[in-house]
Amino acid sequence: MKRILLFILMLLGIHICMLAQKGLAVQAAFDELSVQKNATEVLMGPGRLKEYHLSLFHSLEMKSPSVSERQRIETLVQTDAAQAILREETAGHRLYELQQRKGMHYYIFYRCTDQSLILMYIEGKATLKQIKSYFLKQT
Repeated sequence: MKRILLFILMLLGIHICMLAQKGLAVQAAFDELSVQKNATEVLMGPGRLKEYHLSLFHSLEMKSPSVSERQRIETLVQTDAAQAILREETAGHRLYELQQRKGMHYYIFYRCTDQSLILMYIEGKATLKQIKSYFLKQT
């Protein structure tokens, strides 16, 4: 019985996390492209992200994305980027911060090459400086 209850609570938590990015164009990328064979999707909620001051981390990585996949995601990212209050666009990546609500920050990270494509949606109380230190470490 405890396992069933835990499973139901986990599904509810995932559903609530998914609602957080509803209304954004990039949600379509997660919905449509995460099922492709060359795609890996990661979704983490507040329990695993507490030490990072985040409440949601949703990423999609595609190996050797097709031209149509790259164009589709590019269009979706640009749609949401139009709402950005802060943008950082370099040759290597794009990072957009969307309008804050109730003390929460919302970020979209995008990087695309011929070999891979990475799209991340991140939300929480972490600042842009913290986000960069977590996810944009130089290798």
